Parts: sequence; C-alpha cells; structure tokens
Amino acid sequence: MLRNKAFVKIFSSGLQALAVQVLGSVFFYLISVYLSKDSFGAISWMNALSIFITTILGFGLEQVVVRRIAASGRSDWAAAAFLFHSIAAFFTALLVLLLLSMLVKDSAGIYRILPWFFVAQGLLFIGIPLKQYLNAKEKFTPYGIIAVITNSARIVAAVWLIDNKQLEVSTIVTAMICTAVVELLALLIYIITKTGFVFKVRFQAYKKLLKEASAQYVSVIFDMSLSRMDWLLLGFMASKAVLADYSFAYRAYELSRLPMLIIAPVILPRLARLMAVKINTGFEERVNAFNRVELFLAMLITLILNILWTPLVGLITAGKYGATNATEFLILSACIPLQFFINLLWSVSFSAKKYKTVSTITVACATANIGLNLVAIPLLGGIGSALAFLATNLLQAFLYYRLVNKQVMKIGLLPFGFFLVAALAAWFVSGLLVVHFTIRLLLAMFVYITAALITKQLNKKHLQNSKQFLAR
Repeated sequence: MLRNKAFVKIFSSGLQALAVQVLGSVFFYLISVYLSKDSFGAISWMNALSIFITTILGFGLEQVVVRRIAASGRSDWAAAAFLFHSIAAFFTALLVLLLLSMLVKDSAGIYRILPWFFVAQGLLFIGIPLKQYLNAKEKFTPYGIIAVITNSARIVAAVWLIDNKQLEVSTIVTAMICTAVVELLALLIYIITKTGFVFKVRFQAYKKLLKEASAQYVSVIFDMSLSRMDWLLLGFMASKAVLADYSFAYRAYELSRLPMLIIAPVILPRLARLMAVKINTGFEERVNAFNRVELFLAMLITLILNILWTPLVGLITAGKYGATNATEFLILSACIPLQFFINLLWSVSFSAKKYKTVSTITVACATANIGLNLVAIPLLGGIGSALAFLATNLLQAFLYYRLVNKQVMKIGLLPFGFFLVAALAAWFVSGLLVVHFTIRLLLAMFVYITAALITKQLNKKHLQNSKQFLAR
C-alpha cells in the first residue's frame, strides 16, 4: 500500500517535470541545433530575463501559498489572491516593457522582441497560482497532462518550422505564446469544472498574504538570481556564442535534476504537514534515509552524464556542442548532488518556518554568486560562470546544513562523502581502460553500485524508510 501511494504521487508529479524539463529541453535542443549560436544565445538571454522578471513579480507568494493550503483546508483563498496578484503584475510589467522597447534601440533588435518573450513566460506565470493550488492538494496529474500536451505541441511547431525553413526568433516566440495561451486556458477550464476553486479575492486576506511573503521576497529574488544571473551577466559581458555554449550545458544540467524536480512538489507539502507537530526519532530516521537514497542517485547521474557528454552530445549536435562546452558541463554537473542535498535542507527549513534565516542564506549566496561572476566572466567566460555557480552551491549547502542541524533536526553528512568518493573512484578506474564509451559507462556504474552495496551505505532498510516518508 505504501509503495502504491508513493508511486502514484511520484508518477503524477513526474508528469509536470517531464513536460517542463524533458520536453522543454527537447524544444530548446532543436532550436539550438538549427539556429546560429548568436541567435540561440539571444533567445536564452531574453528567456532568462523574462523568467527573472516574473520571479520579481511573484513577490515570494508561490511557496507561501503552497504551505498555507497544504497545512490548512481553510486557506484555499490564498490561491485566488495570488491569481489576482499575478494578473495585475503581468499587465503592469508588459506595459513597462512595451514602453522600453519603444525607447531603447539596439542593432540586434533584442529589446523590440523582449516583450513578446515576456508574454510567453508571463502567461505561464499567471497559471502558477492554479498549478500550486492543485500541487498543495497533491493533485499533480491534471496539470501534468496539460503541460505534456502543450510542450509536445511546441516541439511539433519547432519541427514544422524547421521542415519549412521558417525557424527564426520571431516564429519561435510566436509558437511559445500560442502554446502558453492553450496551457493557461486548459488549466482554467479544469479548475472551474473539476474543483471547488473560488475566484473571489478577499483584499484584507491578500494584504496579510503579502505581509507573510514579504519576509522572504528578497530571498526569492536572490534565489532566482542563483540560477539565471550568470546567463544575464554573460549576455552583457560576453558574446552571444559564449552564452549559447554555457546555456546549452546549463540546460543539460537542469535536465539532470529531473528526479529532484519530480520529488520536490511531493515532499514540501508532506513536510509542512508532518512538521506541524513535534518531530520524533522515526520521522528523523525516514528523512535521513530519503536523503541517503537521493544522494546515491544524484552521484550516479553525475557519473553517467560526464562519461556520456562529449561523445554523445557531439554526435547528436553534429559537433556543434559537446567538446566545445565539456568543461562547463563538468563543473556544472558537480552541482547536481549539491542541489539534491540543498533542496531537502531548504524544504525542511521552509516547513519549519525558518523564513528569516532562509532569506539571509539566499541573499548571501546570491550576492556571492554575482560578485564571483563579475570577477570570473572577464577572465574565463562561461567556465568562470560555472566555477562561480559551483562555489555558490558549496556555500549554500554548508549554510543550510548548519541551519537544519542546529535548529531543526540532525541530517548526516557521511552518505554525501561516501558516494562522492565512490563516484570519483568509478570515474578514474573506468578511465584507465581505452574502450568504447558505453563499455566505460557500464564499468563505472558497476564499480559505483557495488561499492555502495558492499559497504551497506545503501540497503533495503534505507529504501523502505524512504518509501514510508514519501507515502505518509
């Protein structure tokens, strides 16, 4: 029974991650191969800036709404308030960007096209309150199905544009806007017909929600800057071709975090409920077991991707990417286990309502990231950005670990250290043989998995406790 409940929730959440990460990556892979590096770099920059703007507009409400609705059946009003906020913020920002496009002239025409990239991202932003309303109630499947359909349609549109030799920046943004409109309409239709969602906005409650979110608003903005500020700074300080190489490697890194993105919407509302009561030894044991299993998987993903990167990516992009950005990907992929670890620590901290400390950590890390990028980009370009991102992740992991262990619960570091050493050993041992990369991959996986099982760093009890944590 526990296995079935955990599987259903993970599968349902996985549909959303599949749509956003996998299908989204396929779409950007297609345009990266068939557009010039300069055009792809420009698209990456405008998309990153649009996401950054919507994050600012969100005011930190996204996580607060999920926590409120998950913790209490009387807080559904929070989603309606967030929806009102999103619509008003979207139209205000769009007006500002349209005025900016009229005032600022550039030879590449980026600022003229930027408002339309924002429209594509902004329509998805309007749908976030509805999506989070469903996620808080652990109804992941409806939006997952909608997102799979619309993102598949986006891929079909890209293929059609390629076949008809009409793939260019303007046609790409048109396809993005059309699919975003369909996604928002489908989500609205489902919410109206299948749920008891009430659209009435209680403005006094809305003000209360804004006040609660304000404590972590700066944190949310800086948190976003951790994942996109490097793109924005590269767009200003380096060539669009350098940004294209970096953004391609970064999208692959983001895709590699797919298991974490599937699990994250499941564990946050669960932790919010479970931590509403006193933490006991059994709960702490299950969280540690889950952490161990996650880290085992994260290190394995990192090992596999680094062996495959140069030969496989070079093959599918006809040499356009792969060897040219292998160093960037190697450095970024080192952040994969750190991101799994940070996500769990952040979820525990947020569920324990450590908003102020979470905000402080995020601001400190984001500020460090910006400073490091400003120094490293002029010296090393994309590699400098990757090193800055790795250093920031290490700092973030350390600070969250200290917070959780001092103020919430004890989470062990031994699994992280062991799996890191095992993965490095598997990498070097497999690299000693001059064989086809598939043979090297199988050997490395064998060495890594065998080391984990023989030393009992991963066993049946850890798996059972992880399932109990996800299913409860």
